[in-house]
Amino acid sequence: MQRQPLMSNSHANSEKGKAIGRTHHAPERMCIGCRARRAPSALLCLACMPQGEVFAVRSRRIAGRSAYVCYDVSCMRKAWKPAKLAVALKRPVTVPPFETLYQSAVNLLHERIGACLSMAQRAGAAISGASLLHQALAQNRIIYLVLAEDIAAARADAYRSWCRQHNIPWITLFSKAELGKLIGKPSRSAIGLSAPRFRDLLATTVEPLTTLRFSLDGCETVGGGTQHIAS
Repeated sequence: MQRQPLMSNSHANSEKGKAIGRTHHAPERMCIGCRARRAPSALLCLACMPQGEVFAVRSRRIAGRSAYVCYDVSCMRKAWKPAKLAVALKRPVTVPPFETLYQSAVNLLHERIGACLSMAQRAGAAISGASLLHQALAQNRIIYLVLAEDIAAARADAYRSWCRQHNIPWITLFSKAELGKLIGKPSRSAIGLSAPRFRDLLATTVEPLTTLRFSLDGCETVGGGTQHIAS
């Protein structure tokens, strides 16, 4: 049996150096509105139904061609034109009203936020219920707070005041019933996140939602070091 010749130390070190010097670039996609390049997760993905209607897709793992656009009304309006989409998707297309695209984008971001809260609950990093949440806040364990849209005004003011004092970012989103359903509980007025990885995951979705809503009407207000978003 023939043996492979042993690699010399100098050659081995050379190969090791090449491997160390090799860089891996994160994938990027180009917005067809402004032509800026961003990570796919920061862009809204568009695809085409068999009959030619363009729609926003939940997953980027789809068959056929797709196009990308920033979560920004200006970019979306530039992109939402039959001629531009036909070039990007390389086929004739039909385009629904712009309001359909906008609402689809909002819904997809809401779904991503909801999925993040559900994962945090399964990991034991989502704290809810008045007494447990107050205790966690007092122990400085909460690093992000989600408030229900229909929370009592006095309670909402108390949570926001606490967030401002302790520089805790917060967002107002979903009804109490929806918040509870997301984490498998009865209705919840607020959910606190205690793990940085879920805070960061939520923040990456809140940012495009903030941009999207602010670019539409500029109605957001700033709170707790990040933008407070009313859906």
